[in-house]
Amino acid sequence: MGFDLLLPGVCGCSHHSLLRLLDLGGGLSVHGAAAGRADEPAPFTLPFPVSAAYNRRMPAPVFPNAAVASPHYLASSAGLSVLASGGNAADAAIAMNLVLAVVYPHMCGLGGDLIAMVWAEDKLHGLNSTGRLPAAAEVQEKVPGRGIGSVTVPGGVAGLRALRERFGSRDLASLAQPAIDYARRGVPRAPGLSKITEMTRPLLERDAETERIFLAPGPLIQTDLAETLGHLSDFYDRVGKRAPQPFTPEDFAEHKAEWVEPVRTRWRDLDVCEMPPNSRGHLALKALDCLEPLDDLSPGDAEWHRRLIRALDPARGDGDTIYLCAMDGDGMAVSLNQSLYQAFGSGVTVPGTGVLLQNRGAYFKPHQYRPGAKPVHTLAPAMALRGGRPRFVFGTMGGEAQIQVHLQLLARVFVAGQELGEAFAAPRWRFGDSGSLLAEAGLPDLGAQPMAIPDQAGHAHGILVEADHLVATADPRSDGAALGY
Repeated sequence: MGFDLLLPGVCGCSHHSLLRLLDLGGGLSVHGAAAGRADEPAPFTLPFPVSAAYNRRMPAPVFPNAAVASPHYLASSAGLSVLASGGNAADAAIAMNLVLAVVYPHMCGLGGDLIAMVWAEDKLHGLNSTGRLPAAAEVQEKVPGRGIGSVTVPGGVAGLRALRERFGSRDLASLAQPAIDYARRGVPRAPGLSKITEMTRPLLERDAETERIFLAPGPLIQTDLAETLGHLSDFYDRVGKRAPQPFTPEDFAEHKAEWVEPVRTRWRDLDVCEMPPNSRGHLALKALDCLEPLDDLSPGDAEWHRRLIRALDPARGDGDTIYLCAMDGDGMAVSLNQSLYQAFGSGVTVPGTGVLLQNRGAYFKPHQYRPGAKPVHTLAPAMALRGGRPRFVFGTMGGEAQIQVHLQLLARVFVAGQELGEAFAAPRWRFGDSGSLLAEAGLPDLGAQPMAIPDQAGHAHGILVEADHLVATADPRSDGAALGY
């Protein structure tokens, strides 16, 4: 049977429509984490049956063919629409990322960086598109945390273009259309966005463009961003000419995305793959190499967590990032992080473009802050291979906590044998800014301080590859959904 499913662009679904699909049974199913609705285009009828699951305590849904997951249900819907209409995982990831730039602007956007892994052509590929300080940057005794001094050239758009050129099957304009529609027509603000907007209001009020866009009442309408999304092929020329000093058009024009070789380590029967420097992902591999055996323990034991903690060095810094993943019916998989670094990045929006710039430069230490320097990056998309093929496509947002969450997820899924939804919803710990331990409720006593907000534990999403199906989940801490068919 078919079902009228509301889809952005070609086909995709709103969270409101997902809730109406419960108990229908069939091949396309959904796992969501928050409610909401956008004004959407006319329905598109999918030629296959549909079902849905919406409960953080329910098992993660199972899909026979393809799956996507992201921290916002509208982005996941856009990715699903691409896959269902014949696009591949790279196309789906691009469409999701562009929608997230519109609907989750506190965590990602065209003004941020991108790091991704792609499984394609029977090989794992790494993509690093992270920017540098401007050539005219002045040496600082104290590194700026926000404002134009914290900005590095945004690499995200170059990364998406590189991903499409090498592995995509759709043109960038068509993949951007759902994002353009949402930006122009406006979307309701997701709970996570509303919360962070209020928390960062003083930052948003510093910049007239930023205040005008993000503190306006009602739906989030971004007409300037819609125009920029329609001209991604000349993004660096258009935005570079309008970027505030000390940036010049040349700083933007010189940015290039790089294809790199992911690094890996053998852990149990898996090859766990992370990104090399300037990503910090490789440190997760070092931690796995140092990890004491967990087989005689369970996640209910304090010692289980202490062994994971001992394998990691305490880390500093929070980050607001997005993670998304996609896998298509031909086995192509994409694991992708994209970020403004901290919530709403620098707080500076390039006039007339709607592009909110990242504050990745805040990660520098004073002696590292030099013209043209590229910072170390917390972005760390990951995959685990078994038998030379993807077994687990996963990642999270959360700044320095990303590699800490990686270890916790790997241990829960592959040592404790937890079901995917249970593993991703389970309480987590992380190191705070001072190296102190923070923990969510529900963990054994670790002598930790409570986490102030759930976002500190990261928004992790994942796809587990079984012999004849995929299992996917979106973190219940986010506003996301895992979708597939």
